[in-house]
Amino acid sequence: MWGLSLAPYLILLPVITAFNGIRWGLGSFAFSVALGAAARFFALGVAPALPGLGSASLMLLSAAAALGIAFTRDRMTLFRGSVLERLRGAVHKAVEMRKQNEVLEKVNRVLEGRVSSQKDSITILHDQVKKLASLNLDQALETVLETVALFTEMSSGSIWRLDGAGTRLVPAATYGWAEGARRDVTLDPETSVEGYVFRNRKPFSVRMLLDNSEFDRFSDNRSIITMPIVIGSKSWGVIDIEDLPFERYSQYSETILAILLSLAEPYLRQITEYETLNSLSEVDPDTGYPLFSIFHRTISADLERISHEPGFVSLVILEISNFEELLASWSKERLKRMLFSLKDDIDRVKKMKSKAFHFKEDSQLVLIIYDLDHDGTSFFCLDLLSMFSEYQFAIDGTSMPVELIVGFSTSAQAVAGADGMITAAEYLLSVQRI
Repeated sequence: MWGLSLAPYLILLPVITAFNGIRWGLGSFAFSVALGAAARFFALGVAPALPGLGSASLMLLSAAAALGIAFTRDRMTLFRGSVLERLRGAVHKAVEMRKQNEVLEKVNRVLEGRVSSQKDSITILHDQVKKLASLNLDQALETVLETVALFTEMSSGSIWRLDGAGTRLVPAATYGWAEGARRDVTLDPETSVEGYVFRNRKPFSVRMLLDNSEFDRFSDNRSIITMPIVIGSKSWGVIDIEDLPFERYSQYSETILAILLSLAEPYLRQITEYETLNSLSEVDPDTGYPLFSIFHRTISADLERISHEPGFVSLVILEISNFEELLASWSKERLKRMLFSLKDDIDRVKKMKSKAFHFKEDSQLVLIIYDLDHDGTSFFCLDLLSMFSEYQFAIDGTSMPVELIVGFSTSAQAVAGADGMITAAEYLLSVQRI
């Protein structure tokens, strides 16, 4: 009875298994066989019976085929899942790598911008430091404040120092103060933040108000960052940052301020020393420049200083060889003032700091120059001769040519102290007079 009637069902088993799995195949096979037997019973009246040997063999063969197909299908499903998982992992890694690449590109752009800005900052700093290479204190202090503003975005700041009586702090320079702001304001060194910084040579930052009750007694709330200006191991003044963008208030701003003050210190020291010299009574009544006695003490002190510090000091004597001829047309006082006008031209063209003094004769001017070795001083003197080769003094509508000779010496030479340097420079002058 089973015979060939089972053939469609036996074929159905592996086919359903191939598409839907072994459970669906067996379920569909059993349902179909039962449905076929019931239909046969009701239609023909034939009762179902156990299959014969041949039919059983066909059923086993179909089951074996179904199991083989099911195993193969499961393996393929697992393989496909593994491939899909690897594909998903590869896609995920690719996405992550793309994100990392985007982040690295951003970092690279930031670093490139930072390097570029640092190059610009170095250029700006170089230009600002060159402005300090003068002997004008007001200009130097304004340059310091301007440089601090460039690097910290400070919108208001000031530099304070003791007044002549040494009892009050007064503003020596200001930046960003409102038009008409009082420049005659003074601070008590005992009750102000600026006074605390000046007396103790310790920096102040507004964050210290939260950590230290020592500042509670100071009613002054103007200071954000205040640092001492130390010249020659002594407090000379303080610099005060009064208004700063919130995002710029950081350790970086404090560090850059300390660096700028460190760079400015040698220039401010030269300026203050020169101002001290000019404030002494040993100055020429016509020009206001220090006399030879002060020059000798200054060059001696400089030689003592560089004996334990790196650097060079040079002296350059300028002499007008036709001074007597010029006296026939103009007074000695006017000629002396014109002689010292050469110093302004030298400062303007050479853009380097130098100290000017009267030398032994009315026709002689001596300069003290720093940080030039013997060759550098030689080239400096050649430049001076080239500058003044066609120079003329003009007074009251008349002009006369100036014949200039130059003598120099440097600490790099084997000379014995200030007198040895002066003798070496004067020897070069005598050679040119012949």
